[in-house]
Amino acid sequence: MISGYATVNGTSEYLSKSGMPYRKSPVFCAPPIAMGTHLGEMNEMDSALYREGIEYGLLNGLNFIDTAINYRGMRSERDVGHVLNSLIKSGAIKREEVIVSTKAGIIPGDIEANLVPADYLQKVLVDGGIIKESELHIVDNHRHVLAPEYYRFAIEKSKKHLHLETIDLYYIHNPEISMMTLGPDLFYQQVEKLFTFFEDQVQSGNLNYYGFATWSGLLNAPKEEGYISIEETVNTAKRVAGEGHHFKFIQFPLNKQMNQAVKNLNQRVNGKWLTIIEAAQELGIYSTTSAPFNLGKIFDEGNDPHNVLKAVTRTNGVFSTMVGMKKVPHIKENLAIFQNHTAVNKR
Repeated sequence: MISGYATVNGTSEYLSKSGMPYRKSPVFCAPPIAMGTHLGEMNEMDSALYREGIEYGLLNGLNFIDTAINYRGMRSERDVGHVLNSLIKSGAIKREEVIVSTKAGIIPGDIEANLVPADYLQKVLVDGGIIKESELHIVDNHRHVLAPEYYRFAIEKSKKHLHLETIDLYYIHNPEISMMTLGPDLFYQQVEKLFTFFEDQVQSGNLNYYGFATWSGLLNAPKEEGYISIEETVNTAKRVAGEGHHFKFIQFPLNKQMNQAVKNLNQRVNGKWLTIIEAAQELGIYSTTSAPFNLGKIFDEGNDPHNVLKAVTRTNGVFSTMVGMKKVPHIKENLAIFQNHTAVNKR
């Protein structure tokens, strides 16, 4: 297992040398875009592309990787871990230079064990005594859980996949699924128990920071099903750990078609109605965004991908944007949008 974690000095020095512009926070510095690992087939062909792409990105200015335990049947985390282990052990990069975020909450499958999510749920999680069926929150075909014991299991799995002793940023993945099932009162009660567990995980050195990675929950109107209040969420973290809590990041989609994060005044903070980005800034929370191309739908309208990416990343209050990248030519194109070419690339 690789010790250490992303630091302000490590990440800022890395980005300065690579010629990438970056955004600062008290915990680490991030480039405008991060390498997302959601899309792709659960096969060795796509894994080989991801491993090559992640290696190229890490050696040429992209030091932020976003993944999840359920992405590609656990293959994505394993691919990320393979590259991190190789590059850090060889000395090509340092652990303190790299930010790794991952997620859990959605029931995963495991392609290596030949288990689809339904089988993984029954054979590993329920039969293994990790969760009870009563702790499962189901909306349509989506299965979600907030039980701390599940996250204890998932964190250890992710650490093993990633070869990391400490995960920089750990998200509860699509918590709106549980909100739809539980309703606000029970949801925030369960979140408080989970945040208590996460704070213990921070003290144990397994995580540094945690947050919510949502699709619609933080963007919905307050009366819509699954709506999550960022103010109530932060207040929950404060009840657990005071002002020194480690709930510091949120993630949500932002693109030309899904622009609620900059248009809708749906979050009430200190009596004022704000957008989610403004609300997060008011509360000291950092916003990362996903789906800049809206799963490819942006291209159907004839939009230039470079301009689309520039527009999203220049949005005031966006810390970094997760971009699905596995092919080296695409990574080179995305780097060229931002990188200062007077810097010497490592490869």
